[in-house]
Amino acid sequence: MGRPRELSPEERDLLIRRGYRPVEMWVPDPADPSYLADARRQAANSVEADEKAGIEELYDPTAYDAWDRP
Repeated sequence: MGRPRELSPEERDLLIRRGYRPVEMWVPDPADPSYLADARRQAANSVEADEKAGIEELYDPTAYDAWDRP
């Protein structure tokens, strides 16, 4: 996706006058092995909780296998 185009100083000032403020957002890197391990752990915990609650019809047990395919 790449970086969005940078605002000119005039565009930035206009947005600030309209009540907006700049925000920088950092998100986890989905290619990071520790992120992947944590995501898998959370997904497994979620499935386990659903199974214990008897809500098995809300998930597809075969979808996990398809998750890591390119």
